[in-house]
Amino acid sequence: MTNRRTVLQLAGLAGAGAVLGACDSRTTADPEPSPGDLLVVETGAGLSVVDSGTGRTTVPAAPSILTGDHTRLVRGEWTGKGTKLATHRLPGGEVVAGGLVRDRLEVRVASADGRLVALASPAGPRGSTTIVVADGSGERTRVDLPGNLDPEAFDVTGQYLFVLDYLPPTAPDRYRVRALNLRSGALEPLLTRDKAVLPPGAEEEMRGQGRQAVYDAKRQQLFTLYTHQPDHLHSRDLLAGARDGSPQVHAFVHTLHLGQRWAYCVDLPEPFGVRAAERHAIALSGDGLRLCVVDAVTSTVAMIDPEGLTVLSTTPLAAPTGAGPATAAFTADGRRLVVGGGDKVVVMPMGTSDKATRWSTASPVRGLALLDGTGPGGTGKVYAGQDGAVTAHDMTTGRQLSRTEVPGLVSVRQVIAR
Repeated sequence: MTNRRTVLQLAGLAGAGAVLGACDSRTTADPEPSPGDLLVVETGAGLSVVDSGTGRTTVPAAPSILTGDHTRLVRGEWTGKGTKLATHRLPGGEVVAGGLVRDRLEVRVASADGRLVALASPAGPRGSTTIVVADGSGERTRVDLPGNLDPEAFDVTGQYLFVLDYLPPTAPDRYRVRALNLRSGALEPLLTRDKAVLPPGAEEEMRGQGRQAVYDAKRQQLFTLYTHQPDHLHSRDLLAGARDGSPQVHAFVHTLHLGQRWAYCVDLPEPFGVRAAERHAIALSGDGLRLCVVDAVTSTVAMIDPEGLTVLSTTPLAAPTGAGPATAAFTADGRRLVVGGGDKVVVMPMGTSDKATRWSTASPVRGLALLDGTGPGGTGKVYAGQDGAVTAHDMTTGRQLSRTEVPGLVSVRQVIAR
């Protein structure tokens, strides 16, 4: 990017300071800001990548998605002739793949390695759906199916695409997860946890809100938090002959195995799901050993065994957050859980007797992104989304370390250390 200093040099004005200096006072140009960490942020225009030190945008905002391993950002833009794809490798932002897909389609999901991209008809009630799967060479599979379908994730082989099937298609009030066979173009039911095919009538239909999802690369499992499930029955309940929903279950974690194509739900006890969906958050530690759900209204944390898929415990959050949408993240080592809500951030040690800390931000938190051991004294750094900016804080004290202006910020999604 050409900066102001370069423009002056090209215009032959770089020596103007020597002339002015001869008049009396000495002037020194402001030093160029140093590059900082790279922030993946969401604005109204889509995802973009911003340098926290210089404030410069390294990947312009556009409708985009992140790959499951967070190493690539995939953009899809309508050109008038088709949907143009561009895959940017992070952190540098270099374009490593592209292509043009006919029709106006929206990028929905990418495979974990970024090799495959699924696009679909614009979201909304509809009676039929076009789904296209593309790779670096362009379109490779196209299917036109009846129904209102939305791509959710690829299986690990790239032969299946999991989709949300909204029912009824033109006025949906519920949805189910199905597997699209990309070879045959047919929709298939998921398997049970013991790898049996679900019979007709036993496919689980969800009526609540899919709040957030996290991907466990170690186990090839996608965990999605669902809240407010009136009269909901899991597939295991339907197989057992149940017909009435359980009023005691208002939230659960839907587990989708991307290698074996089975699904299983981990029920959460009350008070989870009883109150506003936006006050709940899910987080998975980088080592895959800790999975938790936070209910910020009641300041309760449910710890889940990501292997056995059971709730291990429910404990109080170390300190309450403020009112507003909740967000949560583990440090990479899983030893601290950071929760944001309103203008409050709580840092809660896990498995130790260390004290929790609670500090404030200037405005309601819009997403959190963590760096371990990079703050003063190696305490770690928290990037917090704010109104029109992202601020960096010492993880322990909350002291603000920097501020990066991001007009129209919706959320900070990820931070990449330089």
